[in-house]
Amino acid sequence: MPTLDDDRRARLTGRAFLLLAPVAYGLLTLAFGMDANWDLRNYHWYNAYALLTGRIGRDLLPAQMPTFYSPFLDVPFYWLATHLPARAAGFLWGTLQGINLSLLYLLALSCLRNNPAMQRSLIAMTLAVMGGLGGGTLGLIGTTFQDNVVSLGVLGALAVIAGSLPGILDGRPLPSFARVAAAGMLAGVAMGLKNPTVIYAVGLCLGFLALPARPWRRLWLAFFFGIGVLGGLALGGGVWMAHLWHDYGNPVFPHMNHIFKSPFAAISDYVNVSFFPPGLWQRLFFPFVFTFFPLTVGEVAFFDLRVLALFVLVPVGAAAALVGWSLHLRNEWLTERPATRFLLTALTVTYALWVAMFCIYRYLVPLEMLAPLGLVMAVGLLPLARLLRVGLAVALLALVQLTVQPADWGRVAWPKGTNDKWVTAEVPPIEDPDDTMVLMAGYWAISHVIPSFPPRVTFVRIQSNFLQPDSVGNGHLAILKDKVAAHRGPFLMLSTIPDTAGAAKAAALLGLRLDPQRCRTIPNNLGETLNLCAVDRGAGKSETME
Repeated sequence: MPTLDDDRRARLTGRAFLLLAPVAYGLLTLAFGMDANWDLRNYHWYNAYALLTGRIGRDLLPAQMPTFYSPFLDVPFYWLATHLPARAAGFLWGTLQGINLSLLYLLALSCLRNNPAMQRSLIAMTLAVMGGLGGGTLGLIGTTFQDNVVSLGVLGALAVIAGSLPGILDGRPLPSFARVAAAGMLAGVAMGLKNPTVIYAVGLCLGFLALPARPWRRLWLAFFFGIGVLGGLALGGGVWMAHLWHDYGNPVFPHMNHIFKSPFAAISDYVNVSFFPPGLWQRLFFPFVFTFFPLTVGEVAFFDLRVLALFVLVPVGAAAALVGWSLHLRNEWLTERPATRFLLTALTVTYALWVAMFCIYRYLVPLEMLAPLGLVMAVGLLPLARLLRVGLAVALLALVQLTVQPADWGRVAWPKGTNDKWVTAEVPPIEDPDDTMVLMAGYWAISHVIPSFPPRVTFVRIQSNFLQPDSVGNGHLAILKDKVAAHRGPFLMLSTIPDTAGAAKAAALLGLRLDPQRCRTIPNNLGETLNLCAVDRGAGKSETME
């Protein structure tokens, strides 16, 4: 039996971890360098700026297709990065992401069993720290991809469920359903802020069906969790979805436009299929592929064994548990039975949805965070002596952690000196900014420099991954042509230097001529130097063909 002192030390140690782990993660962020990822330069920076300055609807497609993505997750980061020195903003952003470790600790503490209080607390801390040190998770530390921010909603929902499981299973219906709905709301907010989080909301919802409770109780729990998800979805994404519905007739525009058929986009689902495996067998055994060939699920290299280990051990452990149950064999699991059944089922459903819908590893990062606890649960199902299972779990976790190679989506050194800002760009003087329209061309990420321009300049992207001057079946082309034709002031063209020739061809399709002799450079601290070139009226399509 644990002593009173042991319980008290465990509580004090746990509270210290809850407070200090996020701070330590914030400090670790500083060691990784300043985020300069492609998506930050393409839309995370611009979208927040556009929302805060009322530019939505004034500029046209400056961030390419992600111009239509919800900006609400990006606003807190943008505010920090524009009001504080870069290091301070990075530390606070990393600290926010470090709350994942606190939630993982609470979750693990609720799931572990048959250990003295202090030992259980230390094991939970270890699993939580490992959850924050995966190959994908470390790659996202201090970045704006937001997969390790929406994870707070997923892990928060799990912590609420795991901490409430005894009452949820056997307690009075109304309090139980209220707790479940509150957990669903956390997952729903995450889903509303970033739609791919839907795989976790569905996974957690179906996890209730695996709980050891009466069938109707399970169904009601799943139902009320789903009600909470819908409420959270309305809270986190309702405003933006209403905006997209009002302006474009599609609440997830331009995605799923083969269903909503908005005239402002092509009739397409706009699904990124570039990471889908080429065949059925590769998809069925995908972790064996992407673990060793990470570019099949992302833009950069990394290495992490934990998803592969889960892929192998969860079905093996589940089969062992079913055989043991059918033979009436008694096997003490390493973790609480209801929590184990719930979490492993939720993770299985989540992974299945991911491999069917996305195959982009970043979306799997919350699952990667949960993998250390999931591995302990799966090993605990094996028909081995308890000591052997504990040893196997320790060895497996050590192997997983020692072989991690974090992803790197692009970082730069922290700025020094008086101009210690996250984004800086040296925009040359513009003669008539109030009447100037800056056209944007090429497919590179360049919208991060827009806040450095005079605020009255209008930006119109004429070439992007959503629309080109020769697009067919995309109603935005008429909007683009009308906006350019109606402009009576001067034009400029913004692009990367290598994209300047392509920008000239795109301009010519709109009856404009880019003058390569009148270009000025825009150095910036996050990426390649950009070109700002003069554009005149008068080039026809025939000139372009010549």
